Amino acid sequence: MFDFLKRTPGSQVDKLIKRLTETGGEESPRIEAAEKLAELNTPEATYALLKRFTMSSKVISSDVEEKHMVVRMLVDKGQDAVEPILKFMTTHHQVEWPVRALMKILPQEEWAPRLVQILENVAQNPFTSPEHRSSLIRAMHGNVTPEIAATLRKSLEDDDDDVAIAAIQAIAGLGDEVREPLLELFIRAEGRPRIRIAIGELCADREWAVKGYRPSIEATLPEGFHLTAKGFIRRKGVPA
Repeated sequence: MFDFLKRTPGSQVDKLIKRLTETGGEESPRIEAAEKLAELNTPEATYALLKRFTMSSKVISSDVEEKHMVVRMLVDKGQDAVEPILKFMTTHHQVEWPVRALMKILPQEEWAPRLVQILENVAQNPFTSPEHRSSLIRAMHGNVTPEIAATLRKSLEDDDDDVAIAAIQAIAGLGDEVREPLLELFIRAEGRPRIRIAIGELCADREWAVKGYRPSIEATLPEGFHLTAKGFIRRKGVPA
């Protein structure tokens, strides 16, 4: 699989990648390069097209529109774009836009297990950079299915705070069912103030009571928070 990644340096695709990822100058050369890569209609060219997501041009509005354009190009390719997208997600940390494209191409019953596999192979691989692991987890926000949630729970114990916080924020969207696991993580997070602050902020924002955990939570609340008589975490200065 992914043999299409092997190519001769100096090939047409390489030249188009260089133009596609040029951060300065006019947008037209980048757009033309993207169109030519899309027209080539090979797995190699489709993978190369995804590299537009690895950079940002100097004009933010144009940059966003160009990325939307590339997503549309990928969606137009349908199933032919799936394997290049999945491979890109294993090799680059700029995964937000590729995930959007994948979800437009495949129905949930197909994209969810694909993303679970990527999470298991990349987000939970200690040899993957923390930036890549956390970016992949953040890309799940708002699209956490039960099977994705089960996988993300493993990342709650990641040694890197950014990765663990990304997982905390992603599964928080499931609502009250994750209240207790997150409160238990809060208690275990001795020596990790950022983890406790992230969970404290979620509890304050979502009106999650600490029922059943009050003594341990109250004894370890980070500075800037307090516990109300009814067992709700509040930021200091916010009425009970």
